[in-house]
Amino acid sequence: MEHAEGGGTVSSMSTEVETRQVVADFEIREADSGEGSTFVGYAAVFGSPSEPLPFIETISPGAFTRSLSSRNDIRMYVNHDSSQLLASSRARTLRLVEDERGLKVEADLPDTSPGRDMAYLVKRGDISAMSFGFSVPAGGDAWSDDGATRVLSEVRLHEVSIVTGFPAYSATTAAVRSLDALAERTGIEAEKLSAAITQLENGDVLDDELAGILDAAVSKLRSEPEPVEDFAATLSLKQKHLDLLLSRV
Repeated sequence: MEHAEGGGTVSSMSTEVETRQVVADFEIREADSGEGSTFVGYAAVFGSPSEPLPFIETISPGAFTRSLSSRNDIRMYVNHDSSQLLASSRARTLRLVEDERGLKVEADLPDTSPGRDMAYLVKRGDISAMSFGFSVPAGGDAWSDDGATRVLSEVRLHEVSIVTGFPAYSATTAAVRSLDALAERTGIEAEKLSAAITQLENGDVLDDELAGILDAAVSKLRSEPEPVEDFAATLSLKQKHLDLLLSRV
């Protein structure tokens, strides 16, 4: 089943990246040392009906639990722009938790132009929205029969963003689509693959679980070698052909 969203459609088993925006109160806390500041806000609110997408969507408590328990690196951007990085969970400058209200975000803003700008704009009250990028695993959502409402019970979180205006929405993300394709081909969960690949890219030591995941993925993707007996038979036949040719010289 597919449902319209803006200029496209959203399948009930879609792995494409979607974004959602929430309007909420944000706060800037000064660091105890007097250097830097911490952003506090919500990227998602549970049980709050969305604006028409054109369908109405709500997020159930616990929708982010599995994604947050993985070791994937979640990053915080300005307007979903990866060139304007504010924080990351890997560096522990971004902290994400689910509470009774929704997905709570705490981020230590960097002493960079985007970081200083965000702190200043939040203090002035110019910013009132956050957004998050996500995809929905199979069984992670439920639609009404008429397609008018959708409930998200589980989402795969990719990033969160402070929104200064109209978000730079992106229908797809190449890296996410590639990861989902790899997960489908190998039968290994995308979250586990992502965690293993991230550790490998960082040059970190792989524990037995992550090493086993990579070994399993490589094993399933490796081309099947030609059986030894088949190769020997082929070689023997080629030798006979060669002998035959030489006998005619």
